[in-house]
Amino acid sequence: MARREITQYFDDLDGSALTEEELNVVRFSLDGTDYVLDLSEDNAREFRELLARYLEVAREETANVLEKADPADIRQWAQSKGMDVANRGKIPHSIMKAYQEAHA
Repeated sequence: MARREITQYFDDLDGSALTEEELNVVRFSLDGTDYVLDLSEDNAREFRELLARYLEVAREETANVLEKADPADIRQWAQSKGMDVANRGKIPHSIMKAYQEAHA
């Protein structure tokens, strides 16, 4: 028996049916929560227009220094500052905090 699966898209705002070409996936975050909307071109444009005045004055968040840092680099930095840090294992919070403050 043959089987055919059909994916249908709908605008999350007004419920209208969308083709794959009409689909605009809008991703955004607010207060630490990530959101995804499937919208038509018009509704996606309207959403972006509503946010425009806030985006004009907002700062783009940069990645956390510790997320990008190689633990070996943190250890080397700490040792160069005379801090006691082991060559292996968990890096103490105090050293992580000092590294982050020095590289912010």
